[in-house]
Amino acid sequence: MYYIIRIWILPAFVCSVHASGQLCSEDNVQTVGRVVFGEARGEPREGQIAVAYSIVNRIKHEGYPNSLTAVVNQTTETGGYQYHTLDLESHTQAWNEAKVEQTLEYNNTIEASRDVLCVGVKDPTTCATDFCALDPCPATASNPWWTTINKIKIGNHYFVCRVPD
Repeated sequence: MYYIIRIWILPAFVCSVHASGQLCSEDNVQTVGRVVFGEARGEPREGQIAVAYSIVNRIKHEGYPNSLTAVVNQTTETGGYQYHTLDLESHTQAWNEAKVEQTLEYNNTIEASRDVLCVGVKDPTTCATDFCALDPCPATASNPWWTTINKIKIGNHYFVCRVPD
């Protein structure tokens, strides 16, 4: 009997990436905070950190743009943002109100974003670039170009890393 075993050797830039301060600016913290607020407010801190790291990990991944602004503003083939809550006016309004009122949800998402971008807290996913609240979904499934590995559930989201197929 023979078994075929696939082993992926991940480049160092894909695994255990942390921002180490190079992305630490108030503009970047606010940009990432807006995504974390839309995608993971109300999630445990580890889930908010994982969402923030999905942006950092995409910057370092060959399949995504190589700047924070380009990653956050990347759109799908249908024209919507990859981070879907950026398309929703209701989320933008909630973010703006929370920011003005300095709510606990706003402060938690900013703290998680700052910890990822400026402090370099550990990435709980090790390399995730994609996540989804449902599994399976297109974000957590392999496709002809990428294989998903290291699937982990944190809070209400499933996170995956992508390696070339």
